[in-house]
Amino acid sequence: MGSPDFLRQVVSKVLNPSQIDSKKLEEIRRLLAKAETKYSFSTYGGDPRRLADYLASPDFIELILVLGSETTKKLLYKIIEAYDNEKIKEVANKILNEIEGYGKPEELRISF
Repeated sequence: MGSPDFLRQVVSKVLNPSQIDSKKLEEIRRLLAKAETKYSFSTYGGDPRRLADYLASPDFIELILVLGSETTKKLLYKIIEAYDNEKIKEVANKILNEIEGYGKPEELRISF
C-alpha cells in the first residue's frame, strides 16, 4: 500500500466544513495549497515523505495558529495513524506532545 495523499485522504477527514467558519476554512485551504506546492508532498507527482519537512516548518506553525490546538491534534493523530514513514510519525508525535504540554496548566507556586 502506498502513502495516502495528505490533502485528499488525511486532511479532508479532519476538516469538517459544517464545524469551521467559512472564512477560516478558506484560509486553511489556501495555506495547505501553498504548502503542497512548496513542499511537494502530494502522492500525485510529489514525494509523500516531504510531509515531514512541512510539519517541521514555520508554514505548519502558521496552519496551527489558524486551525487551533484541538483541530491540530485531530490532524496529527490522523497523520500518525495514516502514515508508515517513521520520520513523519516522529515529527507529528513531537508536535502533538508540544501542543498537549502547552494545554496542561502548570502548578502555580507562590512563595513569600
